[in-house]
Amino acid sequence: MTTLLSFGEVLVDLLPVDDQPLMHQPIAGGAPANVAVGYAKLGGCSYFAGGISDDEYGHMLTRELAGHGVDVSHLALVLNAATATVLVNLDANGERSFSFNRQDTADMLYSAAHFDSLNWSVVDIFHLCSNTFTEAAIFNSSMHGVKTAYAQKKLISFDVNLRLSLWADVNLLAGRVEQCLPYTHVLKMSHEEAVFLAGARGVDVEEYLQHCLHQGVALILITNGPEPVRCFSQAFSFDVAVPCIQPVDTTAAGDSFVAGLLWQLGESFEHASAGDYDNVTEVLSSRAVVEHAVKFAIKCGAMTCSVKGAFPALPSLVELIKSEK
Repeated sequence: MTTLLSFGEVLVDLLPVDDQPLMHQPIAGGAPANVAVGYAKLGGCSYFAGGISDDEYGHMLTRELAGHGVDVSHLALVLNAATATVLVNLDANGERSFSFNRQDTADMLYSAAHFDSLNWSVVDIFHLCSNTFTEAAIFNSSMHGVKTAYAQKKLISFDVNLRLSLWADVNLLAGRVEQCLPYTHVLKMSHEEAVFLAGARGVDVEEYLQHCLHQGVALILITNGPEPVRCFSQAFSFDVAVPCIQPVDTTAAGDSFVAGLLWQLGESFEHASAGDYDNVTEVLSSRAVVEHAVKFAIKCGAMTCSVKGAFPALPSLVELIKSEK
């Protein structure tokens, strides 16, 4: 079974109660944590690495991760640090906006030494987002993890997942993303993120995508809400349509897409005896393999939009199969 190690923030989403907008329900979340849970709920072997607080929220997050099948042995307990929280606001269409409390929280204090203590031999896929790029210390730790995974020939998945409000100096953002590209096999961005990063480089989106491929990225996926998912590699470019739905909550939809994509790609890697860089890039150069994985990922994301919250909204394989009957 292909094993995922997802790294980054696990935090508390404060979701508004239906008819009481000033009341909020604490729910476990965080983009890379969502991916870890989504992968586990599909039946994959899933680890999560990140800093965790010793407060009540931290205990709740650990229980929630483990309760959804994620191996929490790579969590790093950080004493005397609070748990990150994010106030989530939903509009009439289920679209969300965020207000973060993430100053010196436990998730920001994961170190290079923590990465060095991991058993990398059990890992096949390493996944991360840019939310651990916002401050110098956690960015350096993140890049240490990426370079370690790359040196050990793991598949590296990077979801840009920009949250501009987290950045004290947004001018650092594009440059830090650029530093991750040479170590990235699968790059996922929204259309808005691609526009932002292309603009920071002074080029249009198509030129930016070619730049990413030239940096060594094997596969690029661009999501754009109800618009088709765009897929790019050195070997192909094509679009995959998404279903027309009325979303309840889009909070974890992108993370569910990534979890489904990586789980389905993992199936292909197993059949191809993946385990080194050459084999991974060969698998990702197959249009049939990528299209199959993207269609599955779209189903995961669409189902997630029908349920409020993060972990509870991520579908299991059984739920996906039932939805097709």
